Amino acid sequence: MERNTTNIKIVSLLICMLFLTSIFPGLTTAKNIVNSDTSVANSNVDLRDGLIKIFNESLPCDMNNDFVIWAWPYLVSNYLYFYDIQTGETDTVYVGGNIVYPKISENRVVYYDFEYMGFKMYNISTGEITDLIVTNWEVAESDGFQLFGDYLVYENFYPDLYSTEIYLYNIATGENIQLTDSPGEDYSENPCIYENIVAWQLNEGNIADIVMYNIDSTEYTRVTNTSQFASETFPSIYENDIVYSYLYYDKVNGTLLYGLKMYDIGTGDETTLFTEGEPTGSTPEIFGDIIAFCKPGVSLSLYDLRTNLNTTIYEGDTLSTPWDLNEWYIVLSIGRGWDGIYLYKYNNPPTIEITIKGGLGVSATITNMGTTNLTNISWNIALDGKLIFIGKDKSGTIDSLAAGESKTVRDFALGFGKTGILVTTGSTTQNATGTVILFFVIGVE
Repeated sequence: MERNTTNIKIVSLLICMLFLTSIFPGLTTAKNIVNSDTSVANSNVDLRDGLIKIFNESLPCDMNNDFVIWAWPYLVSNYLYFYDIQTGETDTVYVGGNIVYPKISENRVVYYDFEYMGFKMYNISTGEITDLIVTNWEVAESDGFQLFGDYLVYENFYPDLYSTEIYLYNIATGENIQLTDSPGEDYSENPCIYENIVAWQLNEGNIADIVMYNIDSTEYTRVTNTSQFASETFPSIYENDIVYSYLYYDKVNGTLLYGLKMYDIGTGDETTLFTEGEPTGSTPEIFGDIIAFCKPGVSLSLYDLRTNLNTTIYEGDTLSTPWDLNEWYIVLSIGRGWDGIYLYKYNNPPTIEITIKGGLGVSATITNMGTTNLTNISWNIALDGKLIFIGKDKSGTIDSLAAGESKTVRDFALGFGKTGILVTTGSTTQNATGTVILFFVIGVE
């Protein structure tokens, strides 16, 4: 008799739970929209149609998180051009003089003025123009200077190319320091800077090496020390890494090898990223785990340090040049004075929506809110209640999820009491809480 009474109570409780979950669906749903950094698949196809053309002339340019900037270096140039990345609109600012090669860092733009024969600075916030430093910059080059925060690093020519030296100018204090003193016909060029590290290319006869200077410690480091058959050129810095182009002449076989190398500032280790028979052109640019580089007249590619894969974003028969990257975009130019400046969004992570529901166990609906089809999406449902006997952890993989498509995954549970619910898809997570009564999960929120 007691057993029959107990069975009747359990059946009655189950029916009650089913009734409650059916009339109060709002009590069993938790929802969140988050950005996932699930990687977009690499592609080696011509993606020129995916490039955003922002100017009709191929010019040196620079960018930060908000703007792409350039000047018009023909005849007399006295305007700065600002392309707003968010709005897609271009504004011009009259600064006077005869200017070339503006560089941007935060709210400052530094450019060279041939009438002033030196560098000037434009403050985006205030519109103020400030004279910085007069130089012997007889031959203007787009890679002849760089800006980061309060520091301007630049080449100074006197009296000829073989007397080129690297200087470091402090905008805040006005202090100007000569960093190099190259002997004989040796000379330094292509300086770059990130935070407290300056690097440049030291040319010694037919070879070139990379040298680094620490602003805080005032210490110099010979990053590379190549043989007479190799050269490292065009350094670029981001955080703890310096990336540079590599050339090696195989005298025995009479062949040339080209590639990219990277130097870890913290450990002093050098890594060869790749070598091949085709040259890499101009300056490789680095941001985070992405390196942009080009092959003259052939293509422009992005090298991912996490996967060691290349993604070709332009392939054609005209010269392409990467100028800069931020977290989302790369800015580049194609052609020589006639094609244009382009913006390409290389980091376009899809948005995933996770909806958690209760009922008979826990279910999670995973929706691809982006415009990119996803594949091999790992998922996991975990319950942390103390009295969960079955269904504490379950994992699986969604083979494919098209843009706009949803798929539901489930974890059946057995237990009693309150529990936390954690659903993970790739690096995207969503939390909820609920109450488990036997096989049912209610009150999910």
